[in-house]
Parts: sequence; structure tokens; C-alpha cells
Amino acid sequence: MGFYVLSYLCVAVFILATGYRVYRQITLPVHVRWEIYPVQHETGAKVAYGGSYLEELNCWEKKYESSLFNELKYMVPEILFIRGLWKENRSLWRVSFPFHFGLYLMIATFGLLLLHACFILWRFPAFAEGGAIRSLLDGLIVFVGWIGLILGNIGVLGVLYKRLTDPELRSYSSFSDYFNILFIFLFFLSAFVACLLGDPFLEGAKAYTFGLLTGGHSLNPYVPGQSVPGRVAIVSASLLTAYIPLTHMSHMYMKYFLYHDVKWDDAPNRRGGSLEAAILKNLELKPTWTAKHVEADGRKSWRDIASSAPKEMK
Repeated sequence: MGFYVLSYLCVAVFILATGYRVYRQITLPVHVRWEIYPVQHETGAKVAYGGSYLEELNCWEKKYESSLFNELKYMVPEILFIRGLWKENRSLWRVSFPFHFGLYLMIATFGLLLLHACFILWRFPAFAEGGAIRSLLDGLIVFVGWIGLILGNIGVLGVLYKRLTDPELRSYSSFSDYFNILFIFLFFLSAFVACLLGDPFLEGAKAYTFGLLTGGHSLNPYVPGQSVPGRVAIVSASLLTAYIPLTHMSHMYMKYFLYHDVKWDDAPNRRGGSLEAAILKNLELKPTWTAKHVEADGRKSWRDIASSAPKEMK
């Protein structure tokens, strides 16, 4: 039961930490706009050439429209396939893509395992033993799981090798970077060995996931962690679940806010609106920048600094 307790605690940490990150993100002061085009949530004919509603005459008097679907059409390929890295640094992409996509496939595998367990718990009629739907889901779990493990192990070794041998990457790689890579490698390697030696069809993974939903009960005589690699895989997967939202690795899903709320935010600032209120609130903040020409001494507000004459530099 100890394995299940550990998993429950780690899932709770993940939910709380992610919830706090999201709350922190949406309550931060309004950002300085990047004004980088094209803005992916544009609609209409301007999408084709990367235009903006700001081109229109008296645009502030018209209804502001944006498309979340258009944003997702750009974000999903970027997050899943790291499209930007493919364009800018192909050699790094060759190791970064299998590393990240392997992680995504393991998340997808866990989702399929949860679906499998739910179908059994709900006694879904079409999910009978030996049925077509169950066989299809079983095969999909095996296929996605194995591809994820193979890509993950290849990718993590490639990323580690790249950081150790590339002078540009090595110069700014910190201890935490190497620790994170090795931590993830521990999971990928232990899970791969556990499946290779004793669970090629991921039956143990199905039983453990079912146990997570039933407080440790299983339809089969299954005991979690029957092998050393299996125990390491369960523990490392659980700890990773809790660890990722506490580190910069949470960028894999928090990147949404960077795109939606920072890079592409071009909502009009209308009198009496929420954006105007946020800007006025920002103007009352008292910065403490060390740049002398700004004179941000912690006593003057942004309003005072912005409305005063610039200081001459000698």
C-alpha cells in the first residue's frame, strides 16, 4: 500500500503546485506588450499575411475578436513537435524532440491506462474481455507506451551527451539541469527494463493504475513493484509527478500563458475597462531598479518616474 500512498501524495503535490502556478500567473501585474506579429489569434483575411486589427480605421470603436482555435493551431505543433527549435537549431532538435515527445507519450500512456481502468470500473458493456474495443485499447497502450520509452531513453541520452560535449550548452548548464536529466533518465531506464524483462504488455501498469482508482484493490493478484526495476519505476514516476511543477520543467504546459497572455495579447485598452485598471495599478508600483538614470529608488512610483524629465547622464 506504501506505493499507492506515495503516488497519491505526489499527485496531490502536482495539483496544488500547478494550481498555484496558474493562480500566480493570472494574478501577476499586467505585462509590457511585446507587439510581435503575426498574432496567431487574429481572424479573417488578415491571418494570411500576419496582419492585425490595428490596421483598420478607428479600430478601437469596433468589436474586438480573437480566435482561441487559431492560437491552438500554432501552439499544439510548437509544444508537441518543438517547431521553433526545428527551424533554428536542427542538431539540438534531433535530441530534444525524442526527449520531449517521449515524455508526452508517457503522459498519453497514463491517460490510456486511466481510461482502461475506468472502463473496467464502470463495467462498460462493450469493454468485455476479448472484445474488439478492449483489444484495441490494450494494443494502443502497448504501442504508445513502448514508443514513448524508446524515444525517451534515446532522447535523454542525446540531451545529456549534447550538454556535455557542446561548448555553448555546457557553458550555461547548471547542476539542476544535469540533475533533472538524470532524474528523468532514471524513470525511463527503470520503466524500460521493467517492461522488457517482465511486463512487455504493460499488464502491471494496468493493474497499478486500476489500484490507484480503487485504493489499492486489484482484479488480479497483483502486488506493486514485484521487481527492482518495477519498484524504481513506480517511485521515480511518482516523484517526477510532484517534482516537475516545482521546477522550470513545468514550461511544457505553462508555455500556454507565455503565448496567450504575453506574446499575443493585443486586446484594446478601452476607457473604464479592466486593462486600464491594471495599467493604473501598475503605475502606482514603486520599482527599485539599480539603473541610476531611471531613479527607481523604491519611493517614486512608475507614474512619478514616467512623468518626470529624464536624468542627464554625465
